Amino acid sequence: MANPEAASVIRACAQAVLQAIEAHGHDTAKLTAALQAPFAALVARPDLREAGVPRTGNHVANSQYLYYDGDLSILLFELPKGKPIPVHDHGNWESMAIYRGRVQHTVYERRDDGSVEGFADLTVIEDRVLEPGDSAVIAPPADIHGFMALTDDSWGITVASGTYKTERCYFQPDAKTVVTRNPRG
Repeated sequence: MANPEAASVIRACAQAVLQAIEAHGHDTAKLTAALQAPFAALVARPDLREAGVPRTGNHVANSQYLYYDGDLSILLFELPKGKPIPVHDHGNWESMAIYRGRVQHTVYERRDDGSVEGFADLTVIEDRVLEPGDSAVIAPPADIHGFMALTDDSWGITVASGTYKTERCYFQPDAKTVVTRNPRG
């Protein structure tokens, strides 16, 4: 069970996220600004890795729920150094912050209308290295991303509003291709 102080910080973060969504909708710039302080409080917790409940992760072996209420989830997950997480969508709004390490993170927007099966034309909206405390909001229309840990002991925090799609789109931006599949399959 989580330390009561850690649980309080996690709960406060969840409440701040809900308030930010209510106030700013999917305005990524305003959401990013509103989430800086709650994310900073989470990142400051040295005991966060002991605060969660294990979950089956997508693309990673070590993932846990820090918070879940049926609509909002806060996840903590470990990223293996040098393993690219494929470019994908979620079907919902998400924000990713870095707890430990350094992560190359790229956000894309789809330029085509999706009417040609297997084809996707993506444009890069943001490409940067995220370090502890840095975050990015991934929300429509720029709701596609891929990332890779640049250092050992890299951990991310994901805050997601809504339900993830069971079948997601996986992109190869250079080849301009897309396939739909279950992230666990």
